[in-house]
Amino acid sequence: MSLLCKWLNGCCLALYHREYKRFMADCDVRAVQERYLLTLLRKQADTVYGRAYGFSGIGSYAEYAERVPLTVYEDYAPYLEAAAEGKEKVLTAEPIQLFELTSGSSGGKKLIPYTAALKREFQCGIRPWLYDLYSHVEGLRAGKSYWSITPVTAGRSYTAAGIPIGFEEDAEYFGVLEQGIMRRLFAVDGSVKFVSDMDSFYLETVRQLLQCKELTLISVWNPTLLTILCDVISAHTAELADVLTQSQISAVKEQRFDCVFPQLKLISCWADGSAQDQIHGVIKRFPNVRIQPKGLLATECFVSFPLIGEEGSRLSLYSHFFEFRSLADDTIVTAERLQPGCEYEVIVTTGGGFYRYCLGDVITVLEAEPNRPPRIRFLRRRGICSDLYGEKLTEAFVQSVCRHLGITDYFCLLAPEGNRYCFYTDAPKVCSAQLDAALCESYHYQYCRQLGQLACAEVVRVCGQPQEGYLKRLMEEGIRIGDIKPTYLTRYSGWKQYFEISKERNNRTC
Repeated sequence: MSLLCKWLNGCCLALYHREYKRFMADCDVRAVQERYLLTLLRKQADTVYGRAYGFSGIGSYAEYAERVPLTVYEDYAPYLEAAAEGKEKVLTAEPIQLFELTSGSSGGKKLIPYTAALKREFQCGIRPWLYDLYSHVEGLRAGKSYWSITPVTAGRSYTAAGIPIGFEEDAEYFGVLEQGIMRRLFAVDGSVKFVSDMDSFYLETVRQLLQCKELTLISVWNPTLLTILCDVISAHTAELADVLTQSQISAVKEQRFDCVFPQLKLISCWADGSAQDQIHGVIKRFPNVRIQPKGLLATECFVSFPLIGEEGSRLSLYSHFFEFRSLADDTIVTAERLQPGCEYEVIVTTGGGFYRYCLGDVITVLEAEPNRPPRIRFLRRRGICSDLYGEKLTEAFVQSVCRHLGITDYFCLLAPEGNRYCFYTDAPKVCSAQLDAALCESYHYQYCRQLGQLACAEVVRVCGQPQEGYLKRLMEEGIRIGDIKPTYLTRYSGWKQYFEISKERNNRTC
């Protein structure tokens, strides 16, 4: 089979070579970006949005920045509602092929429109990334790969006009030709998405993974999904005995999953931002497997991808038009004006119909040259994430609290419940008084506590597999499993029904 895998992977590389060569060649960053922008505006000039902001009369970036305002998701609500009902040429000249669900920082759902152009823009990043991987990691081409698949136990939904809502698997990001090739290279086939429940989904997924003796690449988003799959193997070793060798069973007992999958060469998953703490569980289980942090990808756009041998990731220069808002002084710059060491919020214009869209993702610049795509690293989400009474808790602050308490190796999730925050964790030693004192390091949180608006934060001890409950809850909200990001803070309430709550007395209260 390895010869067939090599040949099929080689076919993909032949398709990707041109995109990779273009990306790696020296270029004029400013010219590449402005050419993309002006071409896009011409195509979208006769849309409802394009006519409203005079796209046909824009001849430079300066004019674009002057005429078109910065936007957030809520600004598109009337346009997306009209498009979902079937109205044409609202945001894009091309028809919307599907809407992808994702969650906002406030906890609400967002419908992201996908057009053929947006898919091509994603491929402008995916293709050079994969070419670089398969060209530089020895043994990768000789095997199969696992890509995230989302179960559709609730059935697929559609808008009033019959537009599908949601991708079902990562393969849909690829072009039609690549999908045909890669489905022969997938270690887990699409049948798993039709299982009746999540337990069966996990069990069938690991069964197919174990049956694949030539697994060389695992690509998931949230690193905890991979640790969950490992835990499923551990919990069902007897049930999986027909596909496990004796040496694999021994490796499972020792939690050495690099020995369970001995041909595995590389794991691609999130490892920056909040995932930086959660990646340790993967490293512990796969100590001899190369782990490559993914670049910055959002449901709305493809921002950057990593290259072997480099720290951080390169801006996907040919995917979209990018602007960056400085966190130091709120000035907005284009890609060629980025400064190393500085932090920026990403602003993007895409073929999917978002214009000067404030993504909310903060990056730091590692390297910036006028003739190469800038090298960046994702840091965190920007802005207020939870604010019941003015406490203004952010993801970055809650992460710092967990680090201060020394519990980042455990499951940690802070959520509003009534007039207080509940902290769901399987960490053994933290108590409510400690947690609340740490949260009071935030001036606004402390002030709300002093006013009596917020009650003392409560530690709720969870056991079992809390990560499974976390994924299940968000999937019930309609979020695709591949889009569920690691987080320390959520604005969703009502988590107790999704977790196994420990009967142990939780702690000393405030």
